[in-house]
Order: sequence, then C-alpha cells, then structure tokens
Amino acid sequence: MKNFLKLIRIENLVMIALMQIIVRYTFINNANLFHGFSNLNYTLLIIATLCIAAAGYIINDIYDVNVDYINKPDKVFIGNTISEKTAFNWYFALNILGVVIGVYLSNQVNRSALASIFVICSALLYIYSNGLKQIPLIGNAIVALLASSSIIVIILFNIFPYMLGFNNDQMLSIIHFLLNYVVMAFLIHFAREIVKTIEDYEGDKAYEITTAATYFGINVSKIITAIILAGLLVFMGYFIYNNIYHLTYVLFYFIVTIITPILFVIVKLFQAKEKADFTFISKLLKVIMLTIMLSLTAIVFIGS
Repeated sequence: MKNFLKLIRIENLVMIALMQIIVRYTFINNANLFHGFSNLNYTLLIIATLCIAAAGYIINDIYDVNVDYINKPDKVFIGNTISEKTAFNWYFALNILGVVIGVYLSNQVNRSALASIFVICSALLYIYSNGLKQIPLIGNAIVALLASSSIIVIILFNIFPYMLGFNNDQMLSIIHFLLNYVVMAFLIHFAREIVKTIEDYEGDKAYEITTAATYFGINVSKIITAIILAGLLVFMGYFIYNNIYHLTYVLFYFIVTIITPILFVIVKLFQAKEKADFTFISKLLKVIMLTIMLSLTAIVFIGS
C-alpha cells in the first residue's frame, strides 16, 4: 500500500484535494453564492479529479520506467514492488471511475457535455506520457494546464450551471476572480515542469529523450523558467492591484509567502549547478503552490 500511494503521488493528490476544498468551503461559501451543487456531489467531483490525476501519474511512470532507473532509482515501483500488469489495471480502473463520476455529475447539473472534460484530461495525460512530453515546452504547458484544470472544473460544475440571470454579475465576478488563480497555478506549474526536466537531465539525455533541458540546454532552460516566474510576478502584481492592494494583512501575506520566495527561486536558479540544487528548487516551487492556494483562505479570513 505504501508503494502504491507513492506511485500515485499521494502528496500531490492531497494538495489537489486541499485546493478544491479551500475554493468551495472558504471562498465560494463565504461569497454566499446561490448554487445547488450539494456537498456529496462536490465530494464526488474531488474524487473524480483525483482519480484522473492518479491515473496520469501511473501511466507516466509506466512509460518512464527505464529512464527513472537513472533519474530516480529509489522511486521506481513498477516492475519491482508493483507489476506492470497491476499498474495498468489500476490505470484503467481509476480512469473509468473518474469518467463515470464525471458523467453522473454532468447529468446532475444538466450539462451532459461537461463530462467530456474528464475524458479530455485522461486522453491528454496518456498522450503526454506516450510522446507529447518530448515536445519541449508544449508538453510542459499541457501538464501545467491539466494541473490548473482542477480549478476550472469547480467553475464548470459549481458555478457556471447556476448562472440564472438575476445573479449573473455576481457569478461572473467570482469566475473572473478564480480565473486569476487558474493563471497563477498554470504559471507556477509550468515553471516547475521545466525545472523537473533539468533535474532529470542525465537520464533523459542517456535515453535520447527530448525535453526542454535536453533540447535547449540547462542554461537556456534556467532563463526560460526565470522568465515564466517573472511573468507570474507581473501577473500577481496585476491581481494584487485589482483585488487586494487595500487589504494590508493579505498583501503582507502575499509578499512574505509568495512573492519573496519566487524571487529567491529565481536567484537560486542561476546559482544551481547540481541535481540536488534543482530538486530543492522543485520542492520549493511546490511549497509556493501551497501558499498560493492558502492565499484564498487569507483573503477570506484575514481580509474580511
């Protein structure tokens, strides 16, 4: 069980679930929106999201077994503690469960077409693992977009179906606000995905796998990552100016827990030389992802 939880990246799944819980039970509920999406259905939405994400991690590891023996030999579970057949069975089971729940939820909100988002995400994760990852930057951007889709599905299921005319302005305001977080999530994940290609440079180079790092080189990949993070800072400045500049304590939260760490990461990027340096940066970016998510809670409870 321990190895299976590591295979599906349980810590990443917990972060996805936490983010979706924060959006609903702090931000949306505090906004007093009119919606008929029950707590049970929202729980199912979280489960469906986690199923698709977990399946994506499994299929990626199946196709990366050989190169992972070089990049992270202590984290190769398929073929060791978990057979490839078992991994494939879990991959199919999780995808089927996620899509079935998606179909059920789309019918619950009378928007049957929404079920397609789970099918599309599942398909993109498979295509990514089976070759799309070897298209530098494009593959990284797709993964970042899929990561940010965990916020998009909340908008599609929890808000969009309940725009009833009289509340359109309020709903559109909430959607616009959450789309800011979609952009921030996309950019931070995009940067981290490129850092991970630098981290895995040796194994990818040995197996002639084309990634941002092997295609552009490590130094250029550093510059690209720094540009993305600089873009995130610019966008965050836009977000702060339009939404929270008047909330002193929330602004302080952003400066201390998000902006300053991002600046630190940019500096560390150009100082980094060893694999361990990029591993540290990757982990720090994951922490920043968490502080960005928690900023919604800060806005609600500190800013109110």
